[in-house]
Amino acid sequence: GLWRQTSSQTRAEAWAEVRRTTTDVERYRILVAASVARRAALDAAQSHHRHDWAFWAAVWDAVMAIAVCDRIGGHYDVLIAPVAAVMPTLGVCRRDQLGTRHLPDAALGRSGQS
Repeated sequence: GLWRQTSSQTRAEAWAEVRRTTTDVERYRILVAASVARRAALDAAQSHHRHDWAFWAAVWDAVMAIAVCDRIGGHYDVLIAPVAAVMPTLGVCRRDQLGTRHLPDAALGRSGQS
């Protein structure tokens, strides 16, 4: 529900900030990780017989936020809020624990390669 309460313009502004603060290579890698997370969210929703697209959209946004957290300022809160509502530890940027370059490697099942 929280994802639907956020205006599409507010989310678009957050995505624009992600685009502005990342390189083409970073964006590609982040989108790969977000795609893997979205697929996992879709699978989880289907296994519980739920068909709410806002759930996987919120997961997609959350992966973007986690990947670039300290670079997008308050836009982090916009993108992470729906998932952080059920996983409060995500409410705080943890750049020191998981930087952008690690996300795609983890999502793709690779060990710490860049």
